[in-house]
Amino acid sequence: MTQSDHAARGGNMTDMPTCRPAVVADSRFIAEMIDMSSDGVALLEWTDAAREAGDLEALEVGAGMYASEEGDYSYRNCCLAEVSGRRAGMLLSFPVHARDPADAALPPPFDGTDVFAPYKYLEAPDTWYICGVAVLPDYRGRGIGTKLMQVAGQQARDHGYDRLSLVVFEENASALRIYQQLGYQVVDRAPIVPHPLIRCSGDALLMVAPSY
Repeated sequence: MTQSDHAARGGNMTDMPTCRPAVVADSRFIAEMIDMSSDGVALLEWTDAAREAGDLEALEVGAGMYASEEGDYSYRNCCLAEVSGRRAGMLLSFPVHARDPADAALPPPFDGTDVFAPYKYLEAPDTWYICGVAVLPDYRGRGIGTKLMQVAGQQARDHGYDRLSLVVFEENASALRIYQQLGYQVVDRAPIVPHPLIRCSGDALLMVAPSY
């Protein structure tokens, strides 16, 4: 890539990233970033929904979800990083509340039949949950991911949470290393149920860190 190509796609390397709340028009971009951060898990869910709808593509389903005004999976819970006015990254975060005692007693069905089982049961109650964080390839290595993680920490403190949590694939060594450097520690794990759309294998890790 030439310097001019880089400037067009990734902005000037000296440009400082800024963060802003997402708006409904960002919904498609959010869906693309969630697919990236989930390594295909979200796309699998949307593909099933698109198949049922019959006339939508998977990312359209995701975009429609994040266009919602309500619920955890809404653009209202997203923050975008920008460089020179161009969208460069995304953070989706929201609180995880304590489970109902009856639900908490149920054993996780890690029997290989439900591909979504690890992500349903790997939760740290009463934490501020980083559901997804992703940076476009052209903007990586510029501290944008760390800046978004800092935004999540501030959100946790603003909402009265003293811990943050996230789920990462153990096979995603670069992301795991960054989270460890930021103070996150593994508190639980579950085996990934293989599927052609899921781009990682091995274990999914639940990690927790203090919000201060």
